[in-house]
Amino acid sequence: MLRDIPRPKPKPLPKVKTKKRKKKTTRQLLVRDLDKIIREIVMIRDYGSVPLMYKAYTEIDEESGLETIKKSIKTNVPQLGHIISRARLSVRWDLRNCHKQDAGDNLMHEFYPEVYITWYINTFGLESWTELFSESRRLWKYSIDDLETLFIELTEIQKRQQGNLSWKPYYSQKEIITGEWRKDFA
Repeated sequence: MLRDIPRPKPKPLPKVKTKKRKKKTTRQLLVRDLDKIIREIVMIRDYGSVPLMYKAYTEIDEESGLETIKKSIKTNVPQLGHIISRARLSVRWDLRNCHKQDAGDNLMHEFYPEVYITWYINTFGLESWTELFSESRRLWKYSIDDLETLFIELTEIQKRQQGNLSWKPYYSQKEIITGEWRKDFA
């Protein structure tokens, strides 16, 4: 009896709409390649991580108002760290701005940048920090030609570095684009 009752057919499932990915522009591909090559150069140059090691840092408890010591996250995962944000294109691919860091230190310097800045000043000097900082304040939109030139020059730096692993390139982005870094080899 129950079998004789006609049942409605199930409704078809709606078609899943997939978003088509936009093709990456030439500019986006160049930026990606520049990020990759700068990372490779810095990882070879800085064979050890930048010795910041936020072993412990203090944090003020909001309820009690007391300072407590927290331990750092040490992951031993090497990453490329920028002392000045990557968003500042005028120093994004500056070899003075990029350093190899442990992932935990790279995370911690987002919250405690003074430790990284102090390390930089102690290592390279206040004059170098002031120059890097002032260059980061400059607004500069790179043309595709500038990005291609930067990529070619960084590729040349990488080749020279692979030929001499003890060479430690610390050139400004301006010196790289203009080719001024080459006068060290003339």
